[in-house]
Amino acid sequence: MTSGERMWLWAQPLLAVLAAVAGIAAWVVQALGAFAFLPSVQAVVTGTFVLPGLAVSLGINHLIVMARRPAVLTSGEKILLGVQVLIVVVTVLTSLDPAALIAGFLLWPLLIAAAVTACVTMAGTTLRMRRGEYAPVIEAGVSSAP
Repeated sequence: MTSGERMWLWAQPLLAVLAAVAGIAAWVVQALGAFAFLPSVQAVVTGTFVLPGLAVSLGINHLIVMARRPAVLTSGEKILLGVQVLIVVVTVLTSLDPAALIAGFLLWPLLIAAAVTACVTMAGTTLRMRRGEYAPVIEAGVSSAP
């Protein structure tokens, strides 16, 4: 496994930990009543539900991928992970604006759809690999998938 593949493999649990820490921080802020640190309704919802849910999703995805031999992400899975990161970054940035609640209503379902798609894709690929129906080609640090 190349260092690039290793980076992609461990990106999911790293992002899961970051999302979990941010979610726990939002819970603590709410418990302390320091709502000034959560500038909008979108920030409250994102911190309370979206980020912890993303952490669980990424953690499950990592466990699914670790059941593979070799434990590598396909190109499509890397794209799905990148899309999730992009959606989360935009969601968090728009959460800072109290007037941007509509962005949350649009982005939350999109993030859920991306997370479910990633999980189903990773589970399907893992099942095909374990059955011997699919084998990723890893050459010179590049993983390719059909």
